[in-house]
Order: sequence, then C-alpha cells, then structure tokens
Amino acid sequence: MATPGRITVVGACAVDLTVVETLRRSGFDGHLTVIGEEPHLPYDRPPLSKEVLSGAWPEERVQLRPAAAVEALGLDLRLGVRATGLDRTHRRVLLSDGSRAGYDELVIATGTRPRRLPGPRASPACTC
Repeated sequence: MATPGRITVVGACAVDLTVVETLRRSGFDGHLTVIGEEPHLPYDRPPLSKEVLSGAWPEERVQLRPAAAVEALGLDLRLGVRATGLDRTHRRVLLSDGSRAGYDELVIATGTRPRRLPGPRASPACTC
C-alpha cells in the first residue's frame, strides 16, 4: 500500500493531537489537516471545570501544548469549523464554512457528549 500524502483528522482534542504528533514523530511528512469545531487549541477538559472555573488555575494552564509546539507540527489547522459531511467518492470532508478538506486517509475522533438517562434522577452518561 502506498504511503498517504494527505491525512485529515476530524476532531481537535487530546487524542487527535496525539495522532498528529505520532505521525510526525514516525516520519510522516505529508499534508496533515486537523478540523475542530471549537476555536481553541486542544486543551485538558477536566481541569477546565474544576481548577479554571474555580479560579485555582489560569486559563492557559489547560492547554495541552504551547501554540509554538502545535505550529511546529506543520498542520493545516482548521479551528472553529465543524465537519458536516463526508464525500467518500471524492475523498473529502465537507465543512460548515463551505470549504472542503481532502484526504487519502481519514481519522474521525470527535469525542463524546453526555446523554441524559431517563428516570427521576436523570444524570449524564457517557455515549462511548
């Protein structure tokens, strides 16, 4: 199998950052696109609700990597845009801003969202 020239990663959280870092560390020098709905660089989510909102940590402390480290990966970083569809025939991801991101290989790792379970004490449950 030929080495892909373009890898697109849909999702911009810890696992997605690890994917692109591993690809670069393993010698992949092709085009890497990362698509994330949030306008921020990947951050550590649990401390956001515990330490940052309580005022114990400054907001910058939850960033997983400094901006310079992410920039050094040479990514086509598309933050603040949501993946809305997939054109498998033409191998491209359709984006909420009307643009497209082509790929030879695609990683979809968009995370989870809490889901409320029915019952008198409905609480969030992981949809993993």
